[in-house]
Amino acid sequence: MILRRLGNKSAIAHKIIPHFPPHKIFIDVFFGAGGMFFNKPKTKYNLLNDLDSNVFNLFDIVSNRKDELEQQFKIMPIHSDLIKYWNKNEEIEPIRKALRFLLLSNFVMNGRGTSVRLCSENGSSLILESLPKIHEMLFGCHFANMDFRKFIKSIADRSGSDSENIFIYCDPPYLGTADNYENGFKEQDSLDLFDVLIEKGYKFAMSEFNHPFILEQAKQRNLNVIIIGERQNLKNRRTEILVTNYKNNPTLFD
Repeated sequence: MILRRLGNKSAIAHKIIPHFPPHKIFIDVFFGAGGMFFNKPKTKYNLLNDLDSNVFNLFDIVSNRKDELEQQFKIMPIHSDLIKYWNKNEEIEPIRKALRFLLLSNFVMNGRGTSVRLCSENGSSLILESLPKIHEMLFGCHFANMDFRKFIKSIADRSGSDSENIFIYCDPPYLGTADNYENGFKEQDSLDLFDVLIEKGYKFAMSEFNHPFILEQAKQRNLNVIIIGERQNLKNRRTEILVTNYKNNPTLFD
């Protein structure tokens, strides 16, 4: 992992992955830090997407200009003056944009403020050590930068046994956490996500908290809700769930 991001699934991926169905085509609609993708076995075909241009740019650079990024990262000062500058100024050049995103995401507390995040681990070393593996994992993947509605609808329709090999995973911004993301989710966004997933017809799983609205929508649509466990967000402790249109194990509504 090279990116710290709110909602990252790295810590609980091992609890979620066993609930995934067998698949050869993996579609990650809200890639973020890649916490699920980088912790599961890589399938033959992988379609990845994130609306955030900073996320897309970073992993595009890791895929295609890794050595340049590594060289520039090594000489980048982890300093509050640079944090203050990049808090006020965007970057257009892709390498500098990726460096800015890494600094503000990984070295500032919760991605906010102007002070360097203090911790016992060497964040720079962890990034440099992880780059080769991330680069290798991303090889051959198709990465898009689209709104989830357009992205899911753009997935080529397949029929017969081939459609059984497709699995869509969604880790959208959770309802009630809009202040934590540049592109927060509202109830209409959740409705649209349910609608486009069901319309597409492939097996899917959606991570969420046990928000009453999400639970009600799952029940109305005859979907399955799997309890993953308790999880602490910025304000309180909530129950992490997985909403699916297939059934592998006992679910909340059984």
